[in-house]
Amino acid sequence: MNKTEHLLTCLMEECAEVQQAASKALRFGLNDKYTGCDTPADAIARECTDLIAVIEMLESEGVIKTFRLFQPIQEKKAKVEKYMKYAEERGTLTK
Repeated sequence: MNKTEHLLTCLMEECAEVQQAASKALRFGLNDKYTGCDTPADAIARECTDLIAVIEMLESEGVIKTFRLFQPIQEKKAKVEKYMKYAEERGTLTK
């Protein structure tokens, strides 16, 4: 395994950890103290920070170029907002 492969593995692991933290937040609530020391909201923030760190390492290695991400980020936010509005209209999302 080379450095890029190692970082990509770390990326996958961090994505899974964000997923797990979000799942616990849905199951127990954002403010629950399921671990005894931090809340699911804290765990989500920590895992997202870990994910960003690995993304930055991939950028440093030249594997990805995040400077191109600003416009796609804005587009993704608009898309999420669009489908949240649609979900509200369908009655599957409450305010």
